[in-house]
Amino acid sequence: MMQQELKWKKGDWVKGRTVNGELMHGYIVDYDANTGTVKVHVVACDRESTVGRTIETLGYLIKPFPVLPLSSDQLRSMTDLALVTYDRDWFMDLSSKLAGMSEDSGNDQSSRSNSWFWPAQR
Repeated sequence: MMQQELKWKKGDWVKGRTVNGELMHGYIVDYDANTGTVKVHVVACDRESTVGRTIETLGYLIKPFPVLPLSSDQLRSMTDLALVTYDRDWFMDLSSKLAGMSEDSGNDQSSRSNSWFWPAQR
């Protein structure tokens, strides 16, 4: 049981049920390994009044939200967003994923991703 609680990290997207049985999904705000509870900021739920709130539920009632692979266009859009928000770590992570996709596909569009740079500090 202890391993279940330890696998959650702040910011992880999850889906599952509230303690009242409503279906919901959102991201983890906090967790308590001692009690086995997880606080989730709900972005969608059967009960509309729960959307936008942070609820506390039991760790075994939720599971990781499935993550679909991103296309190169989606990665480029997210990289642009990382630049606009000055999130250097996210930018570097997305750029390396995009570079890996370009190498795997073998096409010459990698010159476009290699021309990106991190802007000067604001």
